[in-house]
Amino acid sequence: MRRLPAYRLMEFRRTMTSYSTVETSKQVLLSTFEHNLPVLPEVRANVNCVEFTTDSDQPLIPIALKAHESFAALKALEGIIAVTLCKKRFGDDKDIKALVNCNHAALFPAMSFLSTVDGMPKWDPEMKQKIKDTDLNQVYSNIYRRMLTSIYRTKDGRFYHLHASLDATPTFQALGLPSYDEEKNEKARAQRAIETITQQLTSDVIDSMIRDIKQAGSPCLTREEFLDSSHGKHISKYIPALKLSPQGPNILSGVKVLDLTRVIAGPVITRTLAEYGAQVMRITNHNLPDQSYYAVDFNFGKRTIDLDLKSPEGRKVFEKLLEDVDVIVDGYRPGAIARLGYGPDDLLKRFAGARGFVYVKESCYGEGGEWSDRPGWQQIADSVSGVSWANGQALGLEEPVPPPFPLADFGAGELGCIATLNALHHRLVKGGSYYTSVSLVKYNDWLMSLGPYPKQLWKTMAKAHGLEDSLKLSHQSNFDEVGLTAITSIQQLYPHLQEDPELMQEATHTHFGAVKTQSPVVRIEPYKTATKGWLNVTRPAGYDLPTGWAVELQ
Repeated sequence: MRRLPAYRLMEFRRTMTSYSTVETSKQVLLSTFEHNLPVLPEVRANVNCVEFTTDSDQPLIPIALKAHESFAALKALEGIIAVTLCKKRFGDDKDIKALVNCNHAALFPAMSFLSTVDGMPKWDPEMKQKIKDTDLNQVYSNIYRRMLTSIYRTKDGRFYHLHASLDATPTFQALGLPSYDEEKNEKARAQRAIETITQQLTSDVIDSMIRDIKQAGSPCLTREEFLDSSHGKHISKYIPALKLSPQGPNILSGVKVLDLTRVIAGPVITRTLAEYGAQVMRITNHNLPDQSYYAVDFNFGKRTIDLDLKSPEGRKVFEKLLEDVDVIVDGYRPGAIARLGYGPDDLLKRFAGARGFVYVKESCYGEGGEWSDRPGWQQIADSVSGVSWANGQALGLEEPVPPPFPLADFGAGELGCIATLNALHHRLVKGGSYYTSVSLVKYNDWLMSLGPYPKQLWKTMAKAHGLEDSLKLSHQSNFDEVGLTAITSIQQLYPHLQEDPELMQEATHTHFGAVKTQSPVVRIEPYKTATKGWLNVTRPAGYDLPTGWAVELQ
């Protein structure tokens, strides 16, 4: 992407001076407390403990929706609950603050685009030598199969977002296309082949087919269409209804977390809990596909073990870990963990009041509602909730366009961290066990409810980011293209951010190499979450021996 000339950057900043991301973030934060937020009174009493900072008042993320401010507000809410826990553990008389840099918070969902290994971005071809390949079904390495994850036109003039998930074969077979086609292993040819089929089918027919084979996919709805659907009506109104170690030094010292998640949203929850000193054990199975690309960022602060929960040996190790667990984070398909006998109801019976625990369920569509049993991904949440249509229209197009960065993934991950901290606070004060759920669609619904930026502000932002050319992006611009376009523009407009030691930090000795990643956004002072954020550095899946909780993190 071309470098922006200096006069454009100066014009951008001069035009933006009447808008304040800090003040808007404060307004968004305060508005969250007006909607039956299920927190105890002492959390509300600490609302003024947050200090927002920024070195500029321009929104960083090139989207017309207030994603920048949404993440600043969510990080502030995380900080408020963390401060409340901190005071409960270390004394109410302490003067404790939560510091949130709004720019740092806005870069949170761009984490994977900013991180480097030995100075290389993670999409560099040489990274294949540094990261173990867990793409068992070639949905990332094979371009033809990867292009299944895109928005396609349908027979009735609508748009439908297909998704390869972690195995594209079932959807290809349902469409009557070969699962592999080396003659079409190029983006444009692959997309033409797929869209030739989708344009012979209506959006409803494709959705019925996708639902029948239990794969992820969604029609691209406008905000109005989503809210008019039964699930939209449900999710827009849905509000999800521990005794900690007395030793420090961190707010969650002594808290043991089992991480049963893959890809982004779930691992974001546990990575952030690890920032507060929680002991996180991430469990994966080498027989299941995953995207190891994300392990570089999301395995900071964790031990990682390989277990097959369908085998007697794996279940024995897992049930030993359950004896001392405080938090279980479940990011698998709805009902998958329960079918193994480890769902929240199973654990309530297992512990039978002997001890309390927190169970966090992360999903695409959320609890209840017509679509709650469907699998889904970030791109599907964007399509069904109206975010993709809103982004396309803001770009001057009459078609949906995926938003920059996995906003819904990181948003749901942040909501999951907040919900976990809140449940731990309830357990600390009142005892008992707690279940909470978060979803990608719910974050998107909330983001859409905040409304867009003022038209003139967005016009100025779009011009500065080079988005005034309506041919730059389209409905066939996939996740990678939109994200890389956005991060290139942000780095050109704000070149200092990636070099700021307060925003980025480097772990020089990891299994991957020297990993540069985002540092924790929320700073609790004087009780820093942990030394530079985590108790140990990142590692690949299945790195540690399944020896139980007793092994100290390194």
